[in-house]
This record gives sequence, C-alpha cells and structure tokens, in this order.
Amino acid sequence: MIVLLALGVSGGIPNLLATSIVPAWATLEGWSLEAIGLLWLLQLPYALKFLWAPLADRISLPMRALLGQRRSWILWSQILVVVAVAAVALWQPGAWTDGPSIHALVFMALLFVCVIFSATHDIVADAYRAEVLAPDELGAGAGVFVSGYRVAFVAIGAGALALVPSVGWPMAVGGLGLVALAMTSGTLRAAEPEWRGAPNHGLASAVTAPVTTLWQQWGYRIVVLGAFVLMFRLPDQLGNAMTTPLLLKGLGYTLEHLGWARQAFGSTLTIVGALVGGWMVARFGILRCLLVFGILQASSNGGFLALAEWYAATTAHAAVVPAPIGSLLGVIAFENFTGGLVSAGFVAFLMSVCDRSQVATQYAILTALMALSGVIGGAMSGVLARHLDYPAFFGFTMIVGIPGILLIPFLRLPGAATQSIRGR
Repeated sequence: MIVLLALGVSGGIPNLLATSIVPAWATLEGWSLEAIGLLWLLQLPYALKFLWAPLADRISLPMRALLGQRRSWILWSQILVVVAVAAVALWQPGAWTDGPSIHALVFMALLFVCVIFSATHDIVADAYRAEVLAPDELGAGAGVFVSGYRVAFVAIGAGALALVPSVGWPMAVGGLGLVALAMTSGTLRAAEPEWRGAPNHGLASAVTAPVTTLWQQWGYRIVVLGAFVLMFRLPDQLGNAMTTPLLLKGLGYTLEHLGWARQAFGSTLTIVGALVGGWMVARFGILRCLLVFGILQASSNGGFLALAEWYAATTAHAAVVPAPIGSLLGVIAFENFTGGLVSAGFVAFLMSVCDRSQVATQYAILTALMALSGVIGGAMSGVLARHLDYPAFFGFTMIVGIPGILLIPFLRLPGAATQSIRGR
C-alpha cells in the first residue's frame, strides 16, 4: 500500500501540472477562456494510451533484469516525466488572446510531451496495481492510489501556488519535478509482481485480444459499459476545466486562496473521500456505491453554481467582489470529498472488469474512454462558459451527469466479483 501511495503521488504531479498549475498560470497571463479550455486537448494521450499499452506487456526496457518488467517501465516513465516537467518550467506560456503565439504553441507542445510520459506511467502503474492486489484488496488499493494522487495536489500543488509570488512560476514548477524525482525511490524499493508475460501472438493481436475478451464477457452489453465509462465522470471533468478561471478571474480570489483552499484543504478532503470510498466499496459493493457516488458527484457542482451566481450578481453592479472565503471552503469541501468517493469507486470498478492476463491494455482502453470525454468536454468548456456565462455553465455540468447514473443498473461485474445494485 505504501508503494501504491508513492505511485499515486508520482502520477499525480504531471496531472496537477496540466490541470491546475498551468491553467492558473495561463489565466494570470491573460489567456482567453477558449484558450484555457483548449489546454484540455493536451489530455489526449490519456485517451489514446491504449494504443501503446501493449508495448508495456511485450517490450523489455533497460534495467528489466534488475527491476523486472513492470518496475523498469515505471522507472523510465518517471524519469522522462521529470525531464519534461523541467522543460515546461524553463518556458513561459506567452500571450494568447485573439490568437496563439509561437511561444504559446511551443509551451503547449512541451506540456503535451509531459502528458505522454505521464500516460505511459499510468498504463504500467495501473497494471502493477491490478497484479499486486488480491480481489478483496481492490477497493482499498484504489483508495490508497487515488489518495497518493491527491497528496500531490495537497502538499505539492498548494505549496507551488503559494510559492509563485515569492520565487516565480519557473522555480515553483521546477519544484514539481524535484518531488517527482524523489518518488522514484518508491519504485526502486517496490516488490515486482509475478508477471506471466503476454501471449506471443503478435502486436496486432495484443490490441484486439483484450477487446475480444471484453466482448466475450459482456456481449452486446459492452455498449452499456462503454457509454458508462465515457459519461460517468463527465460532470467532474467539465466543471474542473472552468473552475480556475471562475475563481481567479471571475471571483477575484488570489493564488494563495487557490493554493491553500482548493489544493491543500480540498485535496485533503479528496484523500479522505477516497479512503472512505474504498472502505464503502469493500463493505457495500461496487455498483451500489457507484449509484450513490454518481448522484453526489453531479450535485457537488451546485456549489460552484452558487459561486457563479455571486459572480453574476457582483458583475451586474460593475464590481467584482470575491465571495466570502467560508463559502469557497464549503463548496470545495463537498466537491472534493465526493470526488474522492467517485474516484475510488470508479477505479475499483474498472479494475474489477479487467482480465488479469491482459490488464494493462484493457484498463488503458477503459480509462481512455473516460479521458476522451474529458478531452472533448474540457476543450468545449471555454466556448460553453463564454456563451452560457458561468451560472448556466455549471448548471449544465450537473445535468450531464444524469445519463451515466441511469446506466448503472444495467452494469454487472464478471466472475467472482459479480454484484448488483440489490446486493453483493
């Protein structure tokens, strides 16, 4: 579990950079809402990682003899993430109002490379987690891994944003790379799981075989599975894309507010939510918990809707007045705690439907669908927020959660893990 916590932190740092630090940096550099929304296109590697996931099962990297198949892949991906974060830290976003500058495009390219290495890390870390855990440990393991992800957002994210006024953006972002480098110690000390190797039927079959296995398990219900994975996290993904511009530009909160309230306080509650979610999954069953968690997830955006209404009311009087800090903390507390519940339940569900002999590719395919919805939704979020304004936008994010919730009763879990909404 300690190793899974370290892997979660390692995976969370580039995600923190792409989804929280850079949007805040770009917002204060004057990027338009549409441009900030386009940053979510950089999440595309998470949606396409299944294309190279078979390589993690078939190709041996340097140090495999010393570390094993899984740990050698994890270590190399961690090292490359550190290099990419350092490159981003040495660059500046540049201007992007009416159109992008060459400087801004190069900045996005560097961030894109960082996300590619991060997606590769996730491929192997997910496979490692599924292989090293027993079936009755999946819920707890998912909760710990998600908690590690959120530790990055708490200590590292809050610290980086708080340091910006003193040391500047390059030094603050460079600090993320140093922490990522430190997390490689967890990989070096981890135990390599028993790895049976992938069937040697060629690289093409490495992609088709996992899909065939899913089809054999689900039949035509695989459409329900795909639609659920695609839509379930959409309220959270869509809302997160415009939360930073709302708080910094719309409501006038400072980087310190964003760092300590959203990153530290909020992410701490996400960790608590993930641990509680892992316990609830083990106690009450995955599908039953997903139904409750999904309703809470959609409802949590109601808090940002209320803050957006404050923004609309103050701008109507030609004065942007930050909402009380207590209101911000209350909204963030509910949103982040429910986000932790959802993450733990969703990760446990995805791991439970994967065949262990093909887990790297199957898990990558399923999470790719989730990431694809985030890429499309995030890229559209700036345009939607511009035309709908913040209150209507956050109201819309609540509505898009309904289809995913309605699909839960039609899901099932294969094999020994089979559960239903009515029981375990």
